[in-house]
Formats: sequence, C-alpha cells, structure tokens
Amino acid sequence: MLRSTSRIPIGKLLSRRIHHQTNGLIIPSKNVLPRQQKRQILFKMGNETPARVVGYYVVFPVIPEETVENNCFMCNIAKSEDWPKLATAEPREMYEGTVRMLMDYGATVMEHMEHLATLPAEDRKFENVVDPLLTEEYEVNFAFQTLVLKMLTDWPDCNRKLFDADLHHIKIMCARDQMEKLTNKDFQDAIKQLYESKENGLSEWQSRLLEWYLLEIKASGLDKHDDKTRKVLGSWSKFIDEYRSKYITGVMSTNDQQTFVVNDKKIIKDAPPHILQKLAVDEQSWESGPWRGRMTPHTIYPFMQYCGDRQLRATAWEKWTSKAGFDHDFYNNSINIEELRHNNEGLAKTLGYASVAEHRLANKMAASPDTVRGFINALTRRIRPVVIDRMESWSAWASRCELITGELQAYDMPYVCRKEAEHHYDVNPLDLMNHFPFWPTFQNIVGVVGHIFNLEFKDITDKGYEKAHADARIYSVGDKFSGQHYGRLYIDPYDRQNKRGGWNVMLARPESKERGLDKIVYFIGSAVAPTANGPSLLHHQQLQQLLFHFGRSVQLLLSQSPYRDIAIPWSPFYASDWDAADMFPTFLQMFVTKPNLLATISSPHIITNQPLTEEHANSVALTISRASLWETYRTLFWSDFDLSIYEMEDRKQKFWLDMYKQMYEEYFPFKRNKNDYQPCSFTPIFALQPHMSMYYRKLWAEMLALDIHETFDEEDNEVQTGERLKTTVLNRGSGDVAKELFKRFQGRNPSVGAICDHYAPPLTLQEGMEMSENERR
Repeated sequence: MLRSTSRIPIGKLLSRRIHHQTNGLIIPSKNVLPRQQKRQILFKMGNETPARVVGYYVVFPVIPEETVENNCFMCNIAKSEDWPKLATAEPREMYEGTVRMLMDYGATVMEHMEHLATLPAEDRKFENVVDPLLTEEYEVNFAFQTLVLKMLTDWPDCNRKLFDADLHHIKIMCARDQMEKLTNKDFQDAIKQLYESKENGLSEWQSRLLEWYLLEIKASGLDKHDDKTRKVLGSWSKFIDEYRSKYITGVMSTNDQQTFVVNDKKIIKDAPPHILQKLAVDEQSWESGPWRGRMTPHTIYPFMQYCGDRQLRATAWEKWTSKAGFDHDFYNNSINIEELRHNNEGLAKTLGYASVAEHRLANKMAASPDTVRGFINALTRRIRPVVIDRMESWSAWASRCELITGELQAYDMPYVCRKEAEHHYDVNPLDLMNHFPFWPTFQNIVGVVGHIFNLEFKDITDKGYEKAHADARIYSVGDKFSGQHYGRLYIDPYDRQNKRGGWNVMLARPESKERGLDKIVYFIGSAVAPTANGPSLLHHQQLQQLLFHFGRSVQLLLSQSPYRDIAIPWSPFYASDWDAADMFPTFLQMFVTKPNLLATISSPHIITNQPLTEEHANSVALTISRASLWETYRTLFWSDFDLSIYEMEDRKQKFWLDMYKQMYEEYFPFKRNKNDYQPCSFTPIFALQPHMSMYYRKLWAEMLALDIHETFDEEDNEVQTGERLKTTVLNRGSGDVAKELFKRFQGRNPSVGAICDHYAPPLTLQEGMEMSENERR
C-alpha cells in the first residue's frame, strides 16, 4: 500500500519530478534514490522497449516534511503575520517550505479543476471559480518572492552551479504551477462564461483579470482542444524547445573559449569601481587587478567601453561577433536560427497569425508590426544623419588625440564615443561620483519623486522589522494629502561577496484587505559598498540604474490592482503589453538628462564641499546623451533586424545571414568583418521565445518617457501634472491596456517628437535637417 503524508493525489505525484537540493544543503531522506541507482534507472528506461515487459520503475518525488507546525517560515505566511521571517527563518526552512507550498498548491489546482467539472453553469461565480485559487496563490507567491530575495542577498556560500540549478528549478516549478489552471478546459469555459455574462456582478479589476486570462489562453493556443490541432501545436513547440536549447548551448559553451586579460591598470584607467569589480579575475582584488573580458554580455561590453588597448579591443570584438558562428563546427548556431524561425512561424500560423511578429505584438501597446515599422523608420530618418555627421567628429577627435591611426572601426566605437563626449563637455565621470553618495542621493530622489507625486517616504527601519542583511532599510510609503498607505519598500543597496545577480525589484505581495496585509516591494541594489575610507559613491551608470529601479518600485507601490497578474504589464506574458512596462522607470532614469533634476538629486562634493552647479549639471547631461548615441543607434539596428526577421510571412524569402549583411551595410559606415555572425549569439532575439520581435521595446519606453517629460515641461506645473500621471496611469497598473492609459494622461497617442529631439537636438535641425510634422506625430 502506498502512503504519503502529503494531500497531493497519487496521480499528481507520478507526474511531478522535483529537483530537491538546496545549495549544497542536502536534506537526507530515505526516499531519495542513490545517485548511481537513479542513473541506472534512467539508462534502462532509455533502452529499447523489450519484447516482454515484466515491470516498471516508479520514481516518486521527495515531499518535504514541512508543515506550519515545524516550519516558522510557512507558519508566518499562513498566519498572515505583518512581516516575513527574513532573519530568523533558516535557508533550509525557506526553500523546503516554499517547495512544499508549491506542491500543495499544485494539488489544490487539480482538486479545483475536478470540482469545476461538476459545477453547474448557473452556479458559477468569480468567488467559486477563481477566488479559491487566488487565495492560495497569494501565499505561494509571497513565499516564492521572499525566498528569491533571500537567495539573491543572503544565501550560504555554495557551489555556483548548484545554486543556479536550485533557483532555476524553483522558478520553473512556480511558473508552471500557476499557469496550469489556464490549460484546463473546464476552467477556460467557466471564466469565459463569467466574462461574457452581462449580469456577472464582476468588479472592474475582476473583469480585467478574466480578460487577461482569456488573452493569454488564446495567444498560447491553450484554447485549441481538437486532437489534430493539439498535436500540430505540440510538434511545433517541441521543436522550438529543442532548437532553442541547442542555440543556448552553443552560446554558453563558447563563453570561456576566449578571455582578454589586462594586467596594466593604465589601460582601463577610466573604469569606475563597479566596472573594475565586474572585470576582476579575483573579486577580492578588483582594485589591483588583473582584469579580464569574457565572452559574455556582462563583461564584454564594459570591456569594450573602457579598454584603451585598441588591438585588444579589435581581437575581443572579432571573437565576440563570431561567437557560435560558422567558425565553430560543433557550436554553429546558423541551422538553429533557421529552425527557430521555421518552427515559430509554423506555431504562429497554426494559431491564426500571419507571422511571428504579428503573434508576439497582438496584445502589445504597439499592437502590430506596421506600427513598430513606422516607429523604427521615423527614428532612423532622424538619427542616422546625426550618426553620419557625428562620425566625422569622432574620427577627428580620435586622430587628434592619437588614439586611432586610420579609420574608425566597429570595435572603436564604444570606447571613442564615451571618451569624445567626456572631452567635448569637459566632464570627469570619476570625479563626478563625489556628488552622488548612495544614501544622500537616494534621499534626494525620494524628495523629488515625493514632491512631484505627492508621496511621503518614511524610514521605519528602526521599528524592529527583520532584515536579510544589516545594510537594508525599510520605508513606509503613503499619500501626503489623502493619507492613503501604499505599502512598504525594502531596499538592500550594496553589492557584496555572497550577493548574487544585479539590480532587481520584486513585488513581494499585493495588498490584501481580507488578511489585513499591506503591499511589500523588495528592491535589490548593486552599488559599490562603502569602505572605511568613504561612503558608497555612484557612477552615472549606476545612478541611472538606481533611478530606473526606484521607478519600478514606485510603479509597483502605486498600482491599485488587487491581483498580481495585472499589477503592471509583466514580461514575458503574451497577454501583457510589456513594451510599455518600462515607461515610468525610464521616465525617472531620464532625470540624468535634465540638468535641473540632476542638480537637485546631487549632493555637495564630498571633498571640496562644492555643489553641483546647474551649468556643470548641464554639461553632464549633455555628455550622457552624446555618449549614448552610438549604443542607441545599435539598438535601432537590432530592433530593425529583429522585426525584419519575424515579420516575414515566409522565412524562406531570405536567409538570416543575407539579411544581416544587407542591413549591416545600410546602417554602418564600416565594412563588416567576414566572420561577423553576431546573430548566432544574440540571445535577446533568438533565445527567448516571447521576446521575438520585441527588441524595439527599449526605444519605445524611451519614446513614452521623453514624451511625458515634454508634457511636464510644457505644462510647467509638476505637481498637477504628476498627480494626473499618478491617477490616470500609475494607479491603474495593468487595469486597462497601456495605450488607453497613456491617452487618458496625454489626450492623444504617443509622439516620436521628443525622442527624436533628444538624439537629434534642434541645433542639428537648424544646420539643415528637417523633420516633417508627420514624423513628429
């Protein structure tokens, strides 16, 4: 007789395989098969099926023996206590408790689906169809987000691969369990009936949540129930997963084939501390070196930007752009690109879309490939002439400073553009850091945002709340005038040895009036930690990260959605218009390009005690804008390439390499290297399924953000305009489509005028470039 202490049905157990090892914190269990025995079982199962089957191996998952009685982390959440056990709960309790809660939730979903199958149509209500799942989802998500916070900021030292595997598996498990309900036909029928019924008594938020479910179901093909279509979709999806895995393997396997070491600090003398830490061979000796660039975006782009050795840059760029290309026999991703195009095209057409781009953009703010094409064309017409004109300035400056002999090449651009901009406006970014110590800068940002949006941030760190690390601070956020409490913000600002990942923001839990719980947002920073010699100082790149992620925190806090799924447009869901998700974070990030705002959030120089004057702030803002032009132009190129690849209704019309060669020649003034096959390793376009056709979103967010800045400038009443932005856009979260929310604020559709003026300023227009009124619109 089979027995289990879990309430999970046996059928559920048979279908689950749980990776159950916590970072080297192995939990002994008599139910765990020895590693060698498990491998033998897998080997036997992989053999050809014998003529006479005499038995089967049944491998049960390990069910954590965690309950609210013996696990303080689970007990804290089950009792709806005010604040999570970030310090007193052991890592094992948090991981095992979360796994157990996810398994229990999976059982709840199965039981509820069985119940819906017998529930008469006339008895269906939101309260008995959706609420039972949302109730448990709330607790499971809170546990998961808190576990991730703990794992990223204060986890025991362990093997990196084990840690990554643990984090990956718990993420997959959480996502899979929460999407499982959408695959069930009874659930689909029930929510469709509720949504379409005119007398359903739904609230506005409930109706929007059901709409979001139905859009995700349709875009994912989960509403296709006939066997033939299901088999076709399953076949396309199977091959997509297979070739996506091969593509990623090709990229990952070549990460360490080449490294580029710098022993002399003079070669990277301009690099700020956070860049030196990224490039350091030994994290403990990042100040003295040596440093290296690896074949990963995390290090190769900073390396190209700050390495003063031209030959080293040339070698690194050649190896980077040929990565996983035709130079690699075994890891050549060319065939994988074409297979991904073919199978994604087949999937999109089976779902009723003409192209991959049409499928991916159907529920986005841009809405269609034609809109994105028009946006890209408008930017290209304005920015390309500026880049061509600026090439002369870059070349002249590089030649004058004896940095470059001969013509500029692609591998020169990140380094030269940065240096030329700093020289042009006489800005020293390393000295500028002295105006931006972390906590004073943060308080200044809080003050500016609080003034514009009528918000009050109160430091409540000393109220006895548990913290994962002593560096963290906690703020209560409310409305200055109405007194409405929006929630609490937990911020852990500094990088440190056992901290993983970079800047990040997570919604720990939405507000729950039924439980008497407020909203909590986790903000993970990656600023260089203070030392005995001085405070943590922010380079302007990190200042932009701080502004962006603080913007995300405010965005989550101000959203009034009672449901996580529609708090903001989440990536990577098909149903969410997440091309607009970064609008408000980018709005704050753009403070660095506004001299008055930049001066306001600065502090007196920590050595000279002199303030950052508006004149100096203006030079800094212009430097940042000027230095970013080349990277923006490359983003425009990749946005165009991404859309061009996926808007084709028949991928056989053009081979990916032919398209890359043609577009490279159109965009760039230098000859493409013969072994430049960069799409073979460009994961944002080919490795992430829902991200295909979405590379334009960075420029789209900048367009929206700068358009809003222009409105603030025109209306010249920041409090009134800020209040309107808060009530029409931020409070609504994803309670309506982003295009409609933007129109409520602006009274019109977005304009490309502001972003065009940002990268091609009016001075350039006066020199002979004209922009039609249609382009501004």
